[in-house]
Amino acid sequence: MAEAVRSVLVLTNKHSGGADNGLEPAVRRLEDAGLSVTLAAPESVDDLRRRIRDSGDSTVILAGGDGTMNAAAPALMSLERPFGILPLGTANDLARTLEIPFDTVQAAAVIAAGRTRRIDLGLIDGRPFFNVASIGLSAEVAREHEGERKKRLGVLNYPLSAWQAFRRHRPFRAELVVDGEPIRCLCMQVAVGNGRHYGGGMTVDEKAQIDDGWLRVYYLRPAGPLAMLRVLPALRFGWLRRAPEAEVKRAKRVELRTRRPRAVNVDGELDGMTPVVVEVLPGAVEVFAPPPAAVGERGGLV
Repeated sequence: MAEAVRSVLVLTNKHSGGADNGLEPAVRRLEDAGLSVTLAAPESVDDLRRRIRDSGDSTVILAGGDGTMNAAAPALMSLERPFGILPLGTANDLARTLEIPFDTVQAAAVIAAGRTRRIDLGLIDGRPFFNVASIGLSAEVAREHEGERKKRLGVLNYPLSAWQAFRRHRPFRAELVVDGEPIRCLCMQVAVGNGRHYGGGMTVDEKAQIDDGWLRVYYLRPAGPLAMLRVLPALRFGWLRRAPEAEVKRAKRVELRTRRPRAVNVDGELDGMTPVVVEVLPGAVEVFAPPPAAVGERGGLV
């Protein structure tokens, strides 16, 4: 499906990792395609959402990372037209899932081409998100990943944050209700994915797609350092259904409880505590994106 674009409103996060280098050439590429570009740098999440809702006939383009996309999601749900992405963050997992190039000039060309894709949103206690909500090890990684080291190293900080989090992490007991099926486990991590990628390029499941109408759920049992080394490729490429340390399911609705409240990592940001309910909202928003590559069979095995 091709969408004609005339005027665009580029909303930029000044604090995103690549904002200083990638925005200007991307704007030039949009203007070379005959588009009228207006730039704005919202001062807050509320300001970002207000500008999206007040964008009139302009096409909204978000220049930032997954935090920016997550912050914008409630306002994007009310748009009746597609939005664009210029990936300028640290991880850019939504762009990775949608196969939008990390080179912002190429990403601008995707927008100018006008091809769109309708995708799902996840809802955690009614709040929308794009990628993955998780508890356990990934929440510890998110906590370690903040600060000066993140600004200095960018995505290269993830392995160091993951190692430090693993050293400090302790297993916990969780109860999941997956489409009505209760599951109790001793876990290192529980993740519920709407999209395909999270955490700087990890894959929630090799069969996951952001437009298949399903959540992918996995929990990771306690494992020592050697076992974790074996699990790392599975986390990276979504092969957890083949790993004895993990269990993978798909669902429309997941309830997640723990004995004591635990922080929830939502698209790379700590946002809320357990217990939570996660649901999928199929086809909730439309985005400029290239046609998806065939990755396995959609709606794969439970």
